[in-house]
Amino acid sequence: MRTITPLMDRWSYAVCRLQGVSAPHAESWTPVTLPHVWNQDDPQAQGPRLYRRTLTLAPAEGRALFLCFEAVAGHCMVWLNGVLLGQHKGGYSRFCLPLGRAARAGENELTVMTDNTRDGSWIPTGGDFNNFGGIYRPVSLVETDATHFDLLYYGTCGLDLIAGPEGSLALNSRLAGPLEGVQVEYTVLDGDTICARRVCSAREPAARLNIGQPHLWNGQKDPHLYCCRARLLRDGVCLDQVELPFGFREIAITPDRGFFLNGEHLTICGVAKHQDRAGCACGVSDAQQEEDIALIREIGANAVRLSHYQHPAHTYDLCDEVGLVVWAEIPLLDLPDGNDPLFENARQQLTELILQNKHHPSICFWGLQNEIAIHGESLEMYRKVEQLNQLAKELDPARPTTLANLYCVRNNSQLNQISDMVGYNIYYGWYYGKLSDYGPFLDKFHQENPQVPVGISEYGADCSIHLHRDDPQVGDYSEEFQCKYHEAAYPAFRAREFVWGSFVWNMFDFASGIRTVGDVKGLNCKGLVTYDRKVKKDAFYYYKAWWSQEPFVHLTGRRYARRCGETTTIKVYSNAPSVTLTVNDQAFGTLDGDKVFVFEGVPLAWGDNRIAAAAGSCTDVIQLTRVAEPEKSYIYDNPNPGFNVENWFTLEEGEEQLFPPDRFSIMDEIGVLKACPAAWALLEQEVPKLANDPRSSSMPRMSLLRIINRMSSQFEESFVKELNRKLNAIPKPAREGEA
Repeated sequence: MRTITPLMDRWSYAVCRLQGVSAPHAESWTPVTLPHVWNQDDPQAQGPRLYRRTLTLAPAEGRALFLCFEAVAGHCMVWLNGVLLGQHKGGYSRFCLPLGRAARAGENELTVMTDNTRDGSWIPTGGDFNNFGGIYRPVSLVETDATHFDLLYYGTCGLDLIAGPEGSLALNSRLAGPLEGVQVEYTVLDGDTICARRVCSAREPAARLNIGQPHLWNGQKDPHLYCCRARLLRDGVCLDQVELPFGFREIAITPDRGFFLNGEHLTICGVAKHQDRAGCACGVSDAQQEEDIALIREIGANAVRLSHYQHPAHTYDLCDEVGLVVWAEIPLLDLPDGNDPLFENARQQLTELILQNKHHPSICFWGLQNEIAIHGESLEMYRKVEQLNQLAKELDPARPTTLANLYCVRNNSQLNQISDMVGYNIYYGWYYGKLSDYGPFLDKFHQENPQVPVGISEYGADCSIHLHRDDPQVGDYSEEFQCKYHEAAYPAFRAREFVWGSFVWNMFDFASGIRTVGDVKGLNCKGLVTYDRKVKKDAFYYYKAWWSQEPFVHLTGRRYARRCGETTTIKVYSNAPSVTLTVNDQAFGTLDGDKVFVFEGVPLAWGDNRIAAAAGSCTDVIQLTRVAEPEKSYIYDNPNPGFNVENWFTLEEGEEQLFPPDRFSIMDEIGVLKACPAAWALLEQEVPKLANDPRSSSMPRMSLLRIINRMSSQFEESFVKELNRKLNAIPKPAREGEA
């Protein structure tokens, strides 16, 4: 039988230099325990790092030994007693290596090199999240009989299953070692009850079983799971055994009504998440994963996008158990022409993702790419994405494929015609455009692509829980603007039945060393919950009012505790039909409404004030303090927080004057501007740092406004307006067919 020994302790860690395929050498070693993330305090740091451990082995005559890594950051190479066992590129999927003849009875020296250097040969090549390094998921020693389920087949357990909604179960096994006289026994269990059993020859291990009237996995309503146990038998003796949980369910998606689970329509009310969190970076424990899923359940979401890579196995198990619909994807964030090694690595990681996880009934969509068109599109890109789509269908024909397109991917792009469904990452009213743009964008897409199921794979706005305003504006990073943003964006999705669903970006703040958000450095703060999971931001409760069946009432603005003025506005989120407000134990009023309740002119006495809200049996209380002067610490001290074009319309005649369709403007894409010598010469003269920055010219589909917003601290708004006027003076060339 199989034995599994965790290898989490007694490791040492050191900085090293690569020496080809020879085991690197290091002088200074530090004792560590796994999981270990060596650069969580300096996430921009890259390079090779070395781990070593003594491995004590018993004589293994007739046995096979393997090292199993749940994930190692980046490029990993492993040696035992100086013999290279193998290597793996890709920092998020499970892989196993055989010890083979390098192993000996007694003490063995195990050496593991990890290198998180993004060298362009493996994905991701970049991204708006930290490039952590180290052995950050569990490692184990697995000992099996010489005849065993193959651990080396893309990191799987060797058992493959596909469950049909009517109770059919297609089974197959990857086996290794001598198979003479060996049988494979498949048993399907519903709890302790045996539902079906089949025994077949190990030479022909494929089998089909059928469960009459199966108990369906039905999302959060009823996440029912079965178990398939597979054993290798010789003369009645079990040589090896593996088990996989699974569920029977039917999924479908249509372009006019969206997603269906077991024949019932289900609007995807989702959040996205990264795996990392404060204090441990990406080296999260099972308990921490359970806390994340509990918070997702508390908000009432029915789906989660596990972005942008393969997450820990325990996370997928939890989604199965609680009934969350999952979008699972690979970290393909860039696909440059001519880089065949990178594409082959994408194929490898997609294969690992699907084969290791397709037994999970919670996974309903395979994600092929995220925002790869940020540097432009090409025929080669289309062909390669089509190949990834075909690969996914070959490995798992039962699930829809999807992808996440950047907002600048045009409606008629071939990227919208490859996968079974598409998602768009759009940030109107935050990075560009107006908060009112979501509905028109979706309506136009559906009109021009009526055959394509469309949803929103990302949308959101950054906020710091320390920043607050009475009049929130884009770019102030206030908690109040995050609420304003989501209150405007989300109803546009729910009002359109053809939108299959949406995923808030993001459920949790996550680490991104390239970012500064208001008073916060090194985090993307679009989360509804803080990086340490200690604070649920006010916007969390806006979605809870939409999604949760648990009665609640929540007073917003509790961190905006010091307020100036005789009166203030109090906003309440609740899923109750009415809310009553009291101020200093005196009734103020009752409002009927739907999710959002705004009480205007609420009086504040000098000093502390007790504000209470009641909805049915639910209550919430906050304390606000009236002060003589506005609290300066609440305001982001940036004289130039960004350029919200919507605000310009109050000073100008309107969009036609600011951005005439026959003239250039800051709303034009970089590629369009670069194609016009006069327009590009103007940019080289007025904004040479921007025009000569290769990062700008390498993103032809990005608007000049968006790039300016990314560099907003370097420009005054008056300068940007003047630049726009100068561009307006340059006529666009007549389109083909125009006079």
